Amino acid sequence: MNSNETKIYGQHACHALFAARPNDIVRVLFTEKGAVGFGELMKHCASEHKPYRIVPNEELEKVSGARHHEGVCIVAWPRATRNLDHILADQGPGLILALDKVSNPHNIGTLLRTSAHFGVRAVLLGGALRRLSAAAYRTAEGAAETVDVFFGEDLKETLTDCKAAGFSICATSSHQGDSLYETALPKRCVVLLGAERDGLSKPLFAMADTLLCIPGSSQVESLNVASSAAVFLGEYWRQYGSALS
Repeated sequence: MNSNETKIYGQHACHALFAARPNDIVRVLFTEKGAVGFGELMKHCASEHKPYRIVPNEELEKVSGARHHEGVCIVAWPRATRNLDHILADQGPGLILALDKVSNPHNIGTLLRTSAHFGVRAVLLGGALRRLSAAAYRTAEGAAETVDVFFGEDLKETLTDCKAAGFSICATSSHQGDSLYETALPKRCVVLLGAERDGLSKPLFAMADTLLCIPGSSQVESLNVASSAAVFLGEYWRQYGSALS
């Protein structure tokens, strides 16, 4: 593979990629069973002289690097994203999800799927990641083709830009803060979440305009990051969804 190419596997993820950006496809591998339902993709590859092959399951496992490839793996160029400044310049209600050092690909995929469902404008990933993994694409079930993702080692500068564009930052805590369900969320809102083990770094925590918690039974210390995000984004949609749809 070219170092700029990316592997995407899974039925929903590959259907979404083909629907959104067929010209970015470089080549495709199927198992015999996995090829069912991808007739249009195979026609596209043939007409555009892009290689595709039917291979044994063992070979697809080796190429995709996963057992749960669902019978299809596309090698493609990375998805182009919009400029973040253009997203911030959009007026009216807006929701952004910022994640500090969240790196588990299954969490990231789930977060992207949730973000697409609730109309998130952008997902900001702070930490060492510079691209989405194939596992994240698969778990996102196609949402990685609709949500713009931005990578950066340090979120501080990006959050400063968000504030300058009129966004308020809402950080989360399992031990303090106002109840999410009793708070009018800002219409231009950045939901800021940290990795489960370490939480938010102190510099980012200090940037929060509002500190919120999710009330519960207290039988467990906290929700995981994907569950917390779903609750917060769902509450924002409850308050402002009609203005986003």
